[in-house]
Amino acid sequence: MEIRTMINTIFFDLDGVIVDSEPIHAKAKRIILDAYSIQYPDSIFDDFIGQPDEVFFKYVYENLDKQKNPHKLLLQEKNDLFFELIPEMQLVEGFTSFINEIKKRGIKTALVSSTSTYTFGLIDKHFYLADLFDLLITEKDTERHKPFPDPYIKALQTLPASVDNTIVIEDSPNGIKSAKQAGCRVFALTTSFKMEKLIEADEIFNNYSEIAKRITQ
Repeated sequence: MEIRTMINTIFFDLDGVIVDSEPIHAKAKRIILDAYSIQYPDSIFDDFIGQPDEVFFKYVYENLDKQKNPHKLLLQEKNDLFFELIPEMQLVEGFTSFINEIKKRGIKTALVSSTSTYTFGLIDKHFYLADLFDLLITEKDTERHKPFPDPYIKALQTLPASVDNTIVIEDSPNGIKSAKQAGCRVFALTTSFKMEKLIEADEIFNNYSEIAKRITQ
């Protein structure tokens, strides 16, 4: 059976899949940590891709911040700085044409992200994304977040959708793990990680043009 006859739903992660925001998130976090003289390994930003910022700053508080600054204070300062940096952000190349094409075909869409509603609201004001999706799942919608499967399970149940007819587009190991544990088929984009970091995905692509060819072949 051709893949295009099987897929009727596509779930999208946000950071690195729709918006090229990971460098902006990392820049804002780095500035805040440096401002508070908190020492950190360079790998910390990649390690937390796909997880809520609150998880990141709780980890910083518990493991790195010798002064024990309130993690919610650092989180708020990061959010304020992120807002200032949003004009530097771009949509992932090919996303707009891809989602417009699949919507013409009647494929249902959901955004499934561990980002906060606040952060998504900031991004949405800049890019007007919300209307592109039949369902939005953000941090507030589940108690556990990626890499746990809860966000994708919630999306499957709410839309509703079947794992047999759904693909997930992700860009990080945490996101891939979340989707796979929910039973979903995962297409990974190499926007945030090199291919060798994404091997748990079912298929790996360099861009949306490759995905478009795959689902219409």
